[in-house]
Amino acid sequence: MLVTIAKVHENLFAGEAQSLSVPTTEGIVTILPKHQPLVANIKAGVIVVRTVSEEKRFNVTDGVLEVSGNQATVLL
Repeated sequence: MLVTIAKVHENLFAGEAQSLSVPTTEGIVTILPKHQPLVANIKAGVIVVRTVSEEKRFNVTDGVLEVSGNQATVLL
């Protein structure tokens, strides 16, 4: 699935991922390819992006997660 993690004027990550784990106000949500549509508020914690070759971590304080189709977008 295509994952984009962005701040104003800065892309932190853009590319294909196997999974995406995000701390939301409802708990940690793990997004896999072809996940159902979802919009959630992000709370402070760590976002984990797992690609075929590596795992990337991003410390966050808040934001919004949107999942649609085979794409996940995080706006911080």
